[in-house]
Amino acid sequence: VEGSRISPEWHGWLHHTWDETPTDKPLVHKPWEKPHLPNLTGTAEAYAPAGSLRRAEPADRKDYEAWSPE
Repeated sequence: VEGSRISPEWHGWLHHTWDETPTDKPLVHKPWEKPHLPNLTGTAEAYAPAGSLRRAEPADRKDYEAWSPE
């Protein structure tokens, strides 16, 4: 099982940080916390920086000239 698929609420219970499960005692979420996302590596939703070949339209490289032997 991919570890990032486990929601953060269960992390503390699984690692014996607290005794109550999140269903018994739900965690209080801060207003600045983002919702949990599993690791998206290897999926179509994975992060691809600007210029990456994984983007739908990769940026043209004007500063690169391919070498060709003479």
